Amino acid sequence: MDEERKKASKLRILFRLAFICNIFFIVCIILRYSNVPQFIPQPIIEFSIILGWFAPLINCINFVLALIFLSRIRKKQVPLWLLYTNIICFIIQIYFFFIMHDTQYT
Repeated sequence: MDEERKKASKLRILFRLAFICNIFFIVCIILRYSNVPQFIPQPIIEFSIILGWFAPLINCINFVLALIFLSRIRKKQVPLWLLYTNIICFIIQIYFFFIMHDTQYT
C-alpha cells in the first residue's frame, strides 16, 4: 500500500510538471506571435522557452503513462481536470508542430 502511494505521488508530480510546461508552451506561442518580448526581461523569456518547448516531450511521456496506469487514474489518484487539460494541450501541440505549416516564422 505504501509503495503504491509513492508511485501515485510520482505520477501526480509528473502530471503537474506537464501542466506547468503546458502553461509555458502557451506563453511561448503568445511570445512568438506578438510584440510582448520587447517588454519582458530576457531571462524570463529564456526560461519560458526552455520549459515551453519541452512540453510536447513531457506530454507524450505523460500520455503513455496515463494509458499504462489507467487503473490508478480510475481510482482518482490523479485529478481528472489535470488529465484532461494535459490531453487537450497535447492535441494543440501536435497540431502546432505537425499540422500547422507556418512558413512565415520558420
